[in-house]
Amino acid sequence: MRWLFLWKNEIQQSIFTPKLWFLINRINYTKKQKLKEAVADVHQPHYDDYYYLRWLRAREFNPVKAEAMMRKNLMFRKAIGADTILTDYKPPELIDKYYPRGYIGPDKDGCPVRVMPFTNLDLRGFVYSVQKSEILRFLTYLFEQDIKEMEEMSKKTGKVIEKHSYIVDVDGYTFRQATNRDALNMLNEVLKLYEANYPERMKTTYFINVPTYFNIVLNLSKPFLSEATLKKFRLFGKDYKKALLVDIDADVLPKFFGGNRTDPDGNPRCESIINFGGMIPPECYALQQSVKPLEEEEGVTCIKVPRQSYRFVEIHVPDFNCKVEWIFETPTKDIAIGFYRKRENDSSVTYDELLPMERVFCHLVPESGTFLCDAPGTYALKFDNSYSWMSSKKVFYKIKISSATENDICG
Repeated sequence: MRWLFLWKNEIQQSIFTPKLWFLINRINYTKKQKLKEAVADVHQPHYDDYYYLRWLRAREFNPVKAEAMMRKNLMFRKAIGADTILTDYKPPELIDKYYPRGYIGPDKDGCPVRVMPFTNLDLRGFVYSVQKSEILRFLTYLFEQDIKEMEEMSKKTGKVIEKHSYIVDVDGYTFRQATNRDALNMLNEVLKLYEANYPERMKTTYFINVPTYFNIVLNLSKPFLSEATLKKFRLFGKDYKKALLVDIDADVLPKFFGGNRTDPDGNPRCESIINFGGMIPPECYALQQSVKPLEEEEGVTCIKVPRQSYRFVEIHVPDFNCKVEWIFETPTKDIAIGFYRKRENDSSVTYDELLPMERVFCHLVPESGTFLCDAPGTYALKFDNSYSWMSSKKVFYKIKISSATENDICG
């Protein structure tokens, strides 16, 4: 067996030899040439080698798959107007005001860094206020801005800059924001847009001030993310500042995030360059005015929750890793809701809290939620009206159970 050990050891030692790297690069060069020949009919002068290599890396150096991905991207860019979006597009006032974001500058490698304070990211509010296509166009506008920054940094530094990074602050991101069905659907649309049209552009995404339940969001979004993208995610609790300073100069990083930078007036949040967004007022929910009430849709169930009382709606989950989605509304006044796992013993029944109770204004717009159940069993939504001394509440609701890997959503 010694010969086998020596053979394995020789192979391992030779993995990084110049000869092997030459062979790998030669193979990749050949595949790049095949891709360039396959798409010669749509080639543009600014499509350099790095451009073609990004599509190949995104499809594990399969020229056929890379070509298909690239052609779909060209159709997308034409439809959304990406080539001229930086000059002929003006963000709608509501999106510009309430969508949190800010460009702070390059990291130590010259890669652009954008901050996204998710604390006040009201995706649910956007769903009811503007068309989904407007949100996706706005985000395309941001992605194209980042590419322009890369191009300018490439000229300034004399080296190729083709990646960017994000700092996503989720401090104060609530259960309601994390599990809202409409918000998650919108988030997944954004992820799909980025993965399909901006491959191999991400250097690192730093998620900071991450609460324990943020894994709910990541687990529900994994079907829309490649393994390569997931490996670029770095999650931190409150101990993120030293990690950011390893990659980003202190004079670039706002003091609010652990650097030295402030606004001219000393503001550590650097609000002159970072829009922290905010919650969209319900009176801006223009789209909701044209949507019929949930109670008029098919497949809706109605229950009555008496005053100073609550009701459990049990949900039977048949398999591992099932996604439970719900949507509900009340005709008048708010109600509280939580999500639970039912446990039956010989002499008692208990409900273990999975999502805490929270009062929601579901009489203004329908409220929705999502939870990934890791095991089969009986789960339950708890509609709680115990705080109301005078009024009983009618609740109209729909529930859907599906595999967590399915991309469909409940209607």
